[in-house]
Amino acid sequence: MAGGEDYLKIREEQEEPTAFADGFGIKAILAGLFVAFVVMPGSMFMFLMLGQQLGQPAVWVTLIVFLEIAKRCRTTLSRQEMFVIYSVTFSVLGAAIPNLWMNTFVGMTYFVRSDAAVQFEIANQIPFWKAPPPGSEAFIQRSLLHRDWWPQLGLLALFTIWGRLSFFSLGYAVFRLTSDVERLPFPMAPIAAKGVTALAESDEETWRWRCFSIGSTVGIVFGLIYVAIPPLSDVFLRKPLYLIPVPFYDFTTKLQNVGWFRAVPLAIGTNLALIFSGFVLPFWMVVGNFCGGVLGRLILNPILYRIGILNMWQPGMDYIETGLANQFDFWLSFSIGTAVAIALLGFYAAFSQAIKAQAARSATSGGSLAPPKGRGDVPIPVAVLFYIAGTLWMIMLCHWLVPKFPVWLLLLFGFVWTPMISYVSARLHGLTGHAVGIPYVREAAFVLSGYKGVDIWYAPVPMGDQGGSALHFREVELTGTRFTSIFKAQLLMAPIAVVAGLLFWSFLYKISDIPEDYPNAMRFWPRDATMTAFWMTATTTGNAFFLKALNWRVIGCGTGYAVAMYTFLRLIGAPTLFLYGTITGLVGDPAWAAPMLAAALLGRFYMQKVFGRQRWGNFTPVLAAGFACGTGLVGMGAVAILLIHRAITMVPF
Repeated sequence: MAGGEDYLKIREEQEEPTAFADGFGIKAILAGLFVAFVVMPGSMFMFLMLGQQLGQPAVWVTLIVFLEIAKRCRTTLSRQEMFVIYSVTFSVLGAAIPNLWMNTFVGMTYFVRSDAAVQFEIANQIPFWKAPPPGSEAFIQRSLLHRDWWPQLGLLALFTIWGRLSFFSLGYAVFRLTSDVERLPFPMAPIAAKGVTALAESDEETWRWRCFSIGSTVGIVFGLIYVAIPPLSDVFLRKPLYLIPVPFYDFTTKLQNVGWFRAVPLAIGTNLALIFSGFVLPFWMVVGNFCGGVLGRLILNPILYRIGILNMWQPGMDYIETGLANQFDFWLSFSIGTAVAIALLGFYAAFSQAIKAQAARSATSGGSLAPPKGRGDVPIPVAVLFYIAGTLWMIMLCHWLVPKFPVWLLLLFGFVWTPMISYVSARLHGLTGHAVGIPYVREAAFVLSGYKGVDIWYAPVPMGDQGGSALHFREVELTGTRFTSIFKAQLLMAPIAVVAGLLFWSFLYKISDIPEDYPNAMRFWPRDATMTAFWMTATTTGNAFFLKALNWRVIGCGTGYAVAMYTFLRLIGAPTLFLYGTITGLVGDPAWAAPMLAAALLGRFYMQKVFGRQRWGNFTPVLAAGFACGTGLVGMGAVAILLIHRAITMVPF
């Protein structure tokens, strides 16, 4: 967005609903059960095999499936019903694989007994209420339903309740302030709203179905080779067969003896989804990501090795090991510095726009706290009281679990930081369509508090960002759906999602070795476990490896580099996305950069000439959704066969 007048114009151009209707009913319940018991296991399998979830494509597939079922049952799905299904699907899939997956049941089964947890002296310090001790019967029996897991199950239930309560209370409150009072446009909200509306109200635009079918066909063919053959060959041939290396082809050990490539992690991703990502993502973001990867991995790493900074690297290390060694020596500190700079630059840009928007709004009539009639609102004081009660409850629980951690910090997290960052994030969503978080706040608070112990890393600290909830409520409003529909759907589906996730993870854990039987998990889980344990050493009573590796001069260099690069690119008029791409590529995973760049160049300089820029821009997200749907369907079929076979072989007769 440009200035304040633009923000007012965008808000005025958005089509506001004239009436609201309830979208929650038996159709939404059936959709939630479909996702929980059909789509969720496929998403879990894809996560283990490829490191990716079905995500948003699964949401649109679910909508299409239920839309077609409704047509054949000679009934219809209203726009409100479809949006509730959309919301429920996202919620259920998010519960299956949260962002911090290493803290989940299946993640802890690996982490507790991992080499990293043992070497960093973490394994025996993990509290009983998070995971059983390494020698527990729960690990011997390979059961997530063993009584030793019950404390974590209880904490999961309580934290899920607090998360939903925060969504209903704080998320709703910041929505009322930013949307109803400040009248911010939330420019990304109409995308989901129009997508749902198009499916619900249009039987034409057959090009979408053709694109979706093409993407699905490619996804099915590729999925059979990449996703299905390894586990199915393990079933029938007793040995997994990989026609294509999963998830990347590693050149590191082959080229490290060449002088310039010492300490350089070299690999290329083999997942065709990277090509579709390159089609969809902004061109300059992809180019910047590749340039940052080349600068960091191919140019800086050899130089840093020669001047003695990357001293942990040893000949013979593969891609993952080389990346980890370099992280400890240099890139962890540098990435912290660049992350801080990105956050500061993002806030600077957003607040500059906010000042312009405020100046424009002051010349016109503002909004009001009076909600539209029939929207299903609740009084803001009631929402605030619910948030206060829920947060106090979590603070007392956290203090009971970790009694020596400063209570004032818990109060600061719950009643100062979380509301503040939620409001700021909601304003960023409302003005720019994107939010920029401040990184490492939680970690910094734990380290600077002086607390010693691993348990604080697992405590249910009442800290979060509900700014995205404001965007979701705006999407709900634009579809004419009553808020009470979302409240009822979330209350019903949250426990179902937790139970279904626990049952399927328990079954997968029971019938197969995780991560040994899954190539992506086998590659990346050891790295993730190492980084998790490494962070935790900052508060251990033993060797604080993290504090030893942290280099404030390198952090300053990272921040200075990002700010200098931002200033330089602004002066020469380069795209801002190129800057962010360069910084993320510099500290990101280089294996994915080359395929995405190839796709971006193909789309920019060939496909756009053939189809036209606007048409190709319309095609790419539908193709990507179809591809993900195709691979997801193959993944669900493969996991069904695998589960049936493993279940049969476990039967003792």
